[in-house]
Parts: sequence; structure tokens; C-alpha cells
Amino acid sequence: MAGKPYFQIYREGLKVGEQASLLNALGGHASPTHGQWRWRLVGGNGEPMAYGEAYTTKAAMLATLDIISGLGPTNYFEIDGR
Repeated sequence: MAGKPYFQIYREGLKVGEQASLLNALGGHASPTHGQWRWRLVGGNGEPMAYGEAYTTKAAMLATLDIISGLGPTNYFEIDGR
């Protein structure tokens, strides 16, 4: 039986609790969003379902997750894919 979907939050390129620093960013593997906050929605089966953009602050990312999780039934609009 599958569990309930949940959000994972993380800082790009960093371990939990690790702080972004210039030395980390210059480690040769850094992306332009190194150290910024990201989220992903994981399904009850453990597979990722959706990803978010990079946020410079944790507060901004959490505010977005509050909006997403509070949407409830939503309108959908199909648009051109070009």
C-alpha cells in the first residue's frame, strides 16, 4: 500500500546543516544556484512527482509550499506547448 505524498526540502549541493560558503561554491562542482533552497514532491511510492525552482531563502520556498499545499481542487487550463 502506498503512503501519502510529501515534500522534501534541501539546499542544492549541500548536506543537511552545511552552510554555503565561497569555498564550497568554488569546489569545481558548483552550479549558479549552489546553496539555494529547492523542493520536490515525492509520491507515496517514493518516486519524485514534481520539482520546484531555486529560492534564495528558505522562507520564500516554504511560503510557496504553503500556497501549493493549500490549493485544494484546482482549475486546469490547457495551453499551447510552443
